[in-house]
Amino acid sequence: MHRLATVKASLLLVAALSANDLREAAEALGRNDFAGAVPHLRAALADDPENVNARFNLAYALQSTGDEDGAIEQYSLIASRQPDLLEARQNLATLLMQAGRFGEAADEYGAIAAGSPDDPAPRMLAAMATERTGPPEAVVEAYRRVLELDPSSLDARLGLARSLEASGMLLEAVEEYLRIADSTPHADQPLLNLAERLEESGQRDTALDIYRRHASMNPEDPAVQEDLGLLLLEEGATGEAIGFLERSVKADPTGRRHSALAEAYRRSRCPDAAHEQLRLAAEADPGNASGRLRYGSSLLQRQEFEGAAREYLAAAEADRTQPEAWNGLAFAMYRLNNFPAALRALSESAKLIPPSAASVYLRAICQDNLQMYEEARDSYRAFLAMQPGMEDEVWKATQRLQTIEKVLRKR
Repeated sequence: MHRLATVKASLLLVAALSANDLREAAEALGRNDFAGAVPHLRAALADDPENVNARFNLAYALQSTGDEDGAIEQYSLIASRQPDLLEARQNLATLLMQAGRFGEAADEYGAIAAGSPDDPAPRMLAAMATERTGPPEAVVEAYRRVLELDPSSLDARLGLARSLEASGMLLEAVEEYLRIADSTPHADQPLLNLAERLEESGQRDTALDIYRRHASMNPEDPAVQEDLGLLLLEEGATGEAIGFLERSVKADPTGRRHSALAEAYRRSRCPDAAHEQLRLAAEADPGNASGRLRYGSSLLQRQEFEGAAREYLAAAEADRTQPEAWNGLAFAMYRLNNFPAALRALSESAKLIPPSAASVYLRAICQDNLQMYEEARDSYRAFLAMQPGMEDEVWKATQRLQTIEKVLRKR
């Protein structure tokens, strides 16, 4: 009898201690003193490990004091012993996400979703967690499950589009992006990025459709109009390209855009319109050697030699490493009968690249006209030695060489 009474007294003492710890813990929690509540809750659980309420409070207190690993441990114990306590599983999933343990978080959100089959929120969170770690195919399926419950979820549709793109299902991704493009600006940049991938994969028609849509949505953006115009020009759709390039020039007439429109006009056999755009390009960006060079060449083709010489000289001064500018200047000066200037330009070109057969022939003609017969003879000989395949010039050079040699012999 005495021994039995002792056991009962011990049990009563444990119960009293446990109740006291729970009371102290409750008071601490009421004061938001989470650190103060932790030891009392641990003591209570040491006496009663199955007390789910005390364990939840301990997990929450640990979470509130920043001990995320401890909180995860406690919430995990609750989830294993009482899986239908969704609040504990939600807190556990949140902590797992914060800790970067995305696969475990996805499992927890999946369990929550199973317990709330009509609620899309846990499915969405499960999909987001899966996206951080799972294979793209699993992510696609996860977002599709969300959309089954909430077809209007833009976040889920964006997630589906992203995962389809990551899976290489580019055309399906385009469809999803287009579904949401009219209701959110967040789809525009991903669509453009996707268009670039479609270009790289050879699906240029679909990419062009995306670019066309983007251009139609941004009619006042000159860069957008220019980009599409250049792409269409590259594709050979010159007529359509002109329209977009004209809009880009109208909105912001830079030298580069005038040059692009000039090229489009040239390809569409509109030489006067192309020439005008080249003029405007040179005026808009006078320090651009390439622009001045192209305008000079257009003037040369129109036999406007003074203007051509002016533009070639400006190009050469802007960039003295442009042999085309010096060669163009040389020919324009030759046509203006300014043979000394032509020779100087040819000399500058020769410092940059080996002279072509045409340049050597032009040098010989200029020397010939200046009666620099010995120099002309050497230049004609050098030209013929190059075997240039220029039949008329070869015949003329041969004839002049014979005449010059006779003149030199008489001296």
